[in-house]
Amino acid sequence: SDPNLLSAEAPPATDALELILGWTSSLMEVDSVWRALQEEKAKGWASEAVDRMWKRRDELMSKANRRTEVFTPSTKKYVRFYREWMPALAPVFAGRAGANRSFADIGASPGGMCEYLVGDLGWRGHAFSLSQADGGFGMTFSHVRLGYSDADLSADGSWRRLLGAAPSADFVNAGIVVDRGQKKAHGAAEVDEEGHEGWARSVRSLEFGAILRNELLFALRALKPGGHLYFAYQLGIYSMLFRLLLALRPAFGRVRVTPTFAAHRTPLYVFLGEYSGAESPAAVAALTFLEALPTAGAGAYVAWHLSAWDGAARALHAELSPDLHAVWRTQEGYLREQRLTAERQFGADG
Repeated sequence: SDPNLLSAEAPPATDALELILGWTSSLMEVDSVWRALQEEKAKGWASEAVDRMWKRRDELMSKANRRTEVFTPSTKKYVRFYREWMPALAPVFAGRAGANRSFADIGASPGGMCEYLVGDLGWRGHAFSLSQADGGFGMTFSHVRLGYSDADLSADGSWRRLLGAAPSADFVNAGIVVDRGQKKAHGAAEVDEEGHEGWARSVRSLEFGAILRNELLFALRALKPGGHLYFAYQLGIYSMLFRLLLALRPAFGRVRVTPTFAAHRTPLYVFLGEYSGAESPAAVAALTFLEALPTAGAGAYVAWHLSAWDGAARALHAELSPDLHAVWRTQEGYLREQRLTAERQFGADG
């Protein structure tokens, strides 16, 4: 059996797939932009040319992964993205506030967010990232106002170590995305960027969920009242995202969704602003929900996913629709062009 998947005592993967597909179908009935994205994904999954394209990319990636050197990307593209998006999300990111503002950056490497907050805005903070020895990319940005600690958020309860290093913050960036280059270190099930053949396996693996749970448990305890949270969500499974947001949203005054710097890919960012504080009833309820989420065993799949397209889900969808539509349209356009390019390069189906 695959050690990256849940234990054999968990329910069959088909149960999770049926739950997620049912919720996805409900969303397709009320949202034409989401429906267009799902229809384009289906065309890609059915395309032999796209299959051949991904096999070719996987061969090249496999060769790259056999190299012994560690590749650390530049911070430039990340800094450009944050300069564009962060001031639009909250006024606090619009000018230099000095060292009286603090932040924690989880999954910080190579350090783009840190460079933006420390270098552009004058904040002080603490960065956490997977060590290079464990397959992390490493930091290229350092500063006297920036602390750093190695951190592996895949371990249950690892949020406690982060809280010891950064007990209080005005802003938390929870930016971990399990990248192809880090999969060997994390032991992740193979999932490509667009959720192609690896999609079913990603449903069966709660590794990303366990990491995100640790990030959020830290953030809800470290954030000061009025603070802001920005977290990466890398799966194209919105029953899970909506489940989390319905628990988190009451503890914050505002919610937005943005693309990542690679707007055409599946991961996106969620911004939750104006935190009510860890002592507030809404935050206590969110923490209780997160602490109770299982990461293994029977029932874990269902606990992480919203099963009903009900009034609460509809209200959240209405609030997020303008942002989600912008993200989904970009993704759908990219996938369509990718499929057409593959069919030109590798031969159209039939």
